[in-house]
Amino acid sequence: MNTLKNSSRFTWLLLWLVALMPQILCSAPNAAIVRTATGAYRYESMDGAAPRGQERFQLLVHPDGTRTMMMWHDLAAKGAQFTVVLTVDAGFQPREAYVKYWNDGRYKGSTFFRREGDVMTGEADGAAGRRSQRITLPARFSMGTHPVAGDGWHTANADPTRSGVQDVALLSLEAGSDVTKPILGQIVPLKVERLGEESVTVPAGTFATTHYRLAGINDIWVTGPDLLVVKSEIPARGLRYSLIEFDAR
Repeated sequence: MNTLKNSSRFTWLLLWLVALMPQILCSAPNAAIVRTATGAYRYESMDGAAPRGQERFQLLVHPDGTRTMMMWHDLAAKGAQFTVVLTVDAGFQPREAYVKYWNDGRYKGSTFFRREGDVMTGEADGAAGRRSQRITLPARFSMGTHPVAGDGWHTANADPTRSGVQDVALLSLEAGSDVTKPILGQIVPLKVERLGEESVTVPAGTFATTHYRLAGINDIWVTGPDLLVVKSEIPARGLRYSLIEFDAR
């Protein structure tokens, strides 16, 4: 119960910081932050049915190129709510992550991942009890934490000079509705295909993007040096995720 209370306090603190961050950043220059972006996505069905959920994010980019993405995902259609803080280095390689998942209206747990050389350690705590994990890492990989805002970083491991489908490595996190399964990760292959440059219009505006296809089914359009997702679609499942708010400084 104490773990649950502490986790809830952390979530509310994180949401308060995300809401307050734009005002803080506008108040004075900060030598620790070279740029920032905030935004929101709408989760919807491609057939025009009622919205399925929403997501908000805050990106901070630091002088050494390190990026920290804070994501709050509310998938009301499945009774799921994910809170994620993911940090990558200048080459988009994961350094650490904190994830906390509710799914199907139940608390699944939280896990803190930290990279130590070629090993990722994970300390999970939740409905399944406490678990520890050590994962040997490939030379390059990305983390699948499940909110949309972090999905653009998967494309950083694809060779832009090559055409066709490429296999990259993904550290995928367990996020299913079975709360007896702790939030641990495993390295799996991910197919990435670069489909070209496109101008995409969403409620947040019109963006110059690069169109990719992930896993053969998920089309995403990413923009800028931070590889932010503008739109994501999974036609086979009738799902769309659109950027509806965006501010960059």
